[in-house]
Amino acid sequence: MPGVAGRPRGFDEQEVLNRAMAVFWQKGFDATGIAELESATGLGRQSLYGAFGDKRALFSKVVEHYFERVVEPGLVAVLDAPGSARANLERAFTSWEETALARDFNGCLVGNSVSELGLRDPEIAGVLQRKFQLMEEALCRTVRRAQAAGEVNAKLDARATARALLTTAQGLAVVVRVSRDRAFVQNVISAARRLLD
Repeated sequence: MPGVAGRPRGFDEQEVLNRAMAVFWQKGFDATGIAELESATGLGRQSLYGAFGDKRALFSKVVEHYFERVVEPGLVAVLDAPGSARANLERAFTSWEETALARDFNGCLVGNSVSELGLRDPEIAGVLQRKFQLMEEALCRTVRRAQAAGEVNAKLDARATARALLTTAQGLAVVVRVSRDRAFVQNVISAARRLLD
């Protein structure tokens, strides 16, 4: 006799993750209560826990979702696109500037979470560190491609440059949460560009 399939979920998991992501991204892990997640997702506590586990497990899934929905298309895919690697880096810089100046920008969910949870939750810290490594790898690949094409200084240490660019982007994402000063943001992006020369 064939197995009986479980009862289908009455909600769109990706949409629930989108809504939970918005709350965690704006408020952070600690300041986000289960009641807020229930309100945002339209699911009761039992349904949330049944589908995703506890708040911490839901947050881990949200981090994965954020990387797939925000970082992959917004950074990794931009850097790995065909054509000029230097032009791809310039597109990333332009995106960083525009995003940092957007009124509703809440920083980088990965970076925010590192500062909040990194020292007290080694498991979550490991997940976040792997996301940083994926961003670093994308930047490093692109710097190396640009070097091979003669588009940036061939003497640069590609790995160190990628790390400096990632740290610049993350630092900018933190600072602009308290000040949306256009000149400051433009100066930081200009300094990032000069790292390639």
